[in-house]
Amino acid sequence: MPRIELLAPAGSKDALAAAVRAGADAVYIGAPGFNARMSAKSITFYDLAVLMDYAHGKGIKVFVAMNTLIKHAEIHGAVKLVAGIKKLGADAVIIQDLGLAEIISKHFEDIEMHASTQLAVHNRMGVDILAEAGFKRVILARELSYPELKIIAKGSPAELEVFCHGALCFSLSGQCLFSSFIGGHSGNRGLCTQPCRRIWRQGKRKGYLLSPRDMQLAEDIRELKKIKIASIKIEGRMRSAEYVYRTVKAYRMLIDASEGDFPEALEEARGILSADYAREKTSCLFSGRDENIFEPEKAQCLGNRIGKVEAVTKDSVAIKIFDCVPENKYRKSTPGTISRGDRLRISNPAGDITRAFKVKDFTLDGDRYTFALDKADDFSKGDPVFRTAEALTDQKDIEKEVDAMYKNYALKNRSKVVRAYQVSQDYTSLISNKWNSGKKSSPGADTLWLRFSDVKWMDSLGGRKSRAVFSLTQENIHQSGDIIDRLGNETVMELPPFIGQREIQLFRNHLEKLISAGVKNWTLNNISHIGFFKEKGCSLSAGQFLYAWNAYAAAFLDDRGINSFNISWEDDFLNIRDLTGPVDAARMLIYLYGHPPVARSRILTPGYIGGDLLMENDRGDKKSKDENSFYPVSESKLTLLIAAKPVCLFSSRRKLHDLGISNFGIDLSYIPPDRKLLKTIFDSYDTGESVPGSVRFNFKSGVK
Repeated sequence: MPRIELLAPAGSKDALAAAVRAGADAVYIGAPGFNARMSAKSITFYDLAVLMDYAHGKGIKVFVAMNTLIKHAEIHGAVKLVAGIKKLGADAVIIQDLGLAEIISKHFEDIEMHASTQLAVHNRMGVDILAEAGFKRVILARELSYPELKIIAKGSPAELEVFCHGALCFSLSGQCLFSSFIGGHSGNRGLCTQPCRRIWRQGKRKGYLLSPRDMQLAEDIRELKKIKIASIKIEGRMRSAEYVYRTVKAYRMLIDASEGDFPEALEEARGILSADYAREKTSCLFSGRDENIFEPEKAQCLGNRIGKVEAVTKDSVAIKIFDCVPENKYRKSTPGTISRGDRLRISNPAGDITRAFKVKDFTLDGDRYTFALDKADDFSKGDPVFRTAEALTDQKDIEKEVDAMYKNYALKNRSKVVRAYQVSQDYTSLISNKWNSGKKSSPGADTLWLRFSDVKWMDSLGGRKSRAVFSLTQENIHQSGDIIDRLGNETVMELPPFIGQREIQLFRNHLEKLISAGVKNWTLNNISHIGFFKEKGCSLSAGQFLYAWNAYAAAFLDDRGINSFNISWEDDFLNIRDLTGPVDAARMLIYLYGHPPVARSRILTPGYIGGDLLMENDRGDKKSKDENSFYPVSESKLTLLIAAKPVCLFSSRRKLHDLGISNFGIDLSYIPPDRKLLKTIFDSYDTGESVPGSVRFNFKSGVK
C-alpha cells in the first residue's frame, strides 16, 4: 500500500526550506496573481522557479495553487502562467476555475490537475465527475465526517486529499460571499478579509461569534491511512516557517510510526503541536460534531503570554519577561527567555492596537529586554506581550539554505525562466474560443424569472407573466410535487449547493419522480449535480454557485450538457460585459433582486446564532446596523447567513439588455411571503428604480 503523502504549505522561502527539513513529501505554493492566499507573502515567478528547483533536488513534489475564479479578461494571463509552470516542471496545478481546467485538459494534457477544496466537493458524485474531466486528485471539503470520507474513498477513481491541520473557514469553501459582500474582496479570488474573525453582536451577546478553532486530526491519522487517503494536507500558506516546521515534524512522526509505536508518537506529536501558538483545536466533524468548534472569546492566534511592557519611548519598547512559560497538558514549564527569531505580539487592549514582529536584535538587562520598534509609544506600561512562535534551533541554517538555493539557481538556471516566458507567449495562440463561431441570438422581449423556496409564495405569483424557479432543500423537496400540480412541469427545479453524501439518495429518488412527471428544466449549483442527469434528456443550467466567470468555464459546462448559466451574485458589470462578447448572452440569466446567502456553514450548531448579526467592529471602524447586518436561516442541515439589505440592480436592466441579456430574475428565497412587498418589487422592476434600502453588491464597484 502506498505511503500516505504529507503535504505542507510553502507561503515563503523560509517556510519551504523548513517543510523540506522537517520531512514533507510535497509542498504547495501559490501561483503569482492567481491563488487563494493573495495576501500571503508574494512569491514571484522567479521565486517559483528557484523553490521548485530546490525542492525537486531534494526529491520533494511541488504543487502550484491557481485556485481562484478567473475573470474573462484575465484568462490569457493565466494561460501564460500555466505555460511557464509547465516549463518549470511543476508536479501538479491546484484548480478552482472550470475554465482553467478546460484549457489545461485541452492544451496542456501532461499537466496533472488537482481539484481545489474551493470546488466544494463533499460527495462521491463530485469526485466521479472531476475524475472524468481529467482531474488526478480531489481535495475534499473540510467539513466531512469519517463515515462520509470512508464512503467517498471506497473505489475512488481519483486520489483524495484531506486537510489534517490548520485554520477552518466558517463557511463551506467556494460558497462564501461574506468578504465580497462587505467590501468587494472575494474569498473566491484569494482576497478574503476574514469577516468571520471580527467582532459581532447578536442581541446581548458580543464577541468573535463566527470564529472557529483550528482543525487538528493528529489522533486520526491511522483512520485516514486505513481508507487509503492519498495525501494529508497542512493548511497555512500565511503561517511562519516555525509553524510549518513544527506541524510537519509532528505529522511526519505520526505517519511513520508503526501501530505499536503510535501511542508514544502521538504523545510526542501533541507536545510539538502545542507549541504551534495557534488557536485552540477541534476535530471539526471528523468524529461527530464537536460542540466546541467556535471560540467566541478570541479570533487570532495570540500565542502564550510571556511578559508585559515595562517602558516605552517613541521608537523602542522594554519588556519584562515572566520567570517561566506556564506548562500545559503536553509541555512542562520552561524558563522565561527570548531568542532571536522568536515572534512576539504586543497588545494594547485599551486602544485595540496590536503589533507583531520577529525578534532580530535586542539588549538584555536582567529580565528586561529592549527592542527597537516603530511607534512604540502606541503602547503603555503593563500591556501584555505574547510569543506567537519560537525560533527554530536551526533557524540560521534555514536562512543560509535559502541564500544558497538562490545563488545556486542563478549560476545554473537563470535562462530557464526566460525560456518559460517565451514559450508561454506561444501557448496563448493555441486557445480558440468555440463560442465565437456560433451565431448569437438577438435580444428579444425580457423574460422574468421568479425564484422561491417557500410554497406559500405560489398564492402571490399568478398575476404576473413569469417563469417559476423552485429552490429545492431537504425541508421542501417533499412539496415539489405540489409545485408541479399548481405551476406545471415547465417549472425550473434548482438544486442546493450542498448535498451531502448521506442525502444523495433522498435527492435522487425525488429527482427521478419529477423527471418522470415531465420536469425537464433544472439548475445545478455544484459540480457533483451533473451526476444526477446523465442520459436524462434534461435542459440544464449552471446556478450562481456553479461558477462561469469566463467563456472557457462556460465551454467546460457546455461539454457536460449545461447550456445556460446564472451570473454569480458577486460578479461585476465589466466581467459580464466581457463575457457577452464570446458567449451568447441569451444563455445568461442574471438575478436583479434578492437577499444573497453570504455564507453556508455546516459547522455552525443550529440555534448557536439566535437572531440578526451585526458587525460591530471593522478593524476599528464602527458599523451601523444598516451597513452590515445578516440573519441566520436553517436550510438542508446547514446554517445560512443572509444579507439583511437586498441587492437590487433594476436600474441597470436596460444596460444589461443592450448587451444582449434578456433573462432577468427576482429571488424571493429567504423572504416571508408578502404581497405588499412583492408589489413594491414589481413596481421597481417595471420603472427601473432601485428598491429603497438596497445595495448593488459588486456590480458597479467591481469584485477584487
